[in-house]
Amino acid sequence: MFTRSVSKILILVLLFAAISAFVFSRANAAGVFPAFTSKTLDGNTITNKIFANKKLTMVNIWATWCPPCVSEMPDLGRLGKSMPEGTQLIGLVYDVTASDQSAKGEANRILSGAKALFTQIEYSKDMTPYMKGVDAIPTTIFVDSKGNIIGEPLVGSRPEKEYRAAIEKALASLR
Repeated sequence: MFTRSVSKILILVLLFAAISAFVFSRANAAGVFPAFTSKTLDGNTITNKIFANKKLTMVNIWATWCPPCVSEMPDLGRLGKSMPEGTQLIGLVYDVTASDQSAKGEANRILSGAKALFTQIEYSKDMTPYMKGVDAIPTTIFVDSKGNIIGEPLVGSRPEKEYRAAIEKALASLR
């Protein structure tokens, strides 16, 4: 009898801890994108101040080993060339980091082939607080000029038309 009670309490404690961890990770996925310093794939230093230049920034988080990420890149390339006024598109290449540049050549090959000429940044450890809440890639988020994350993340690849609708929705929420 005592063992069953302890087992039930232990299960409840573990369940509560799991739910709390999930809620905490989702809370970190919203809010403010963390301050960061990183490099573009071109080698230029970039910080979270990139958000201040535009009313809205669409951040597409992707990796070179992710087939859906690669398949949506031509649509993102077209979108990047015709973003609405006051907006920008940047890519965050999850598998290119300061300490691991092995995927950089592959990222550049993918981007060139897709004609995706928008700014691409390397993943930085400074971004880890946000990335802990990212469940899958590609994931796309919208960030305002103050670094606030707008709306819910878009998980999975999308066609250009859906991204345009999401941009309009995010812009409308800022008015």
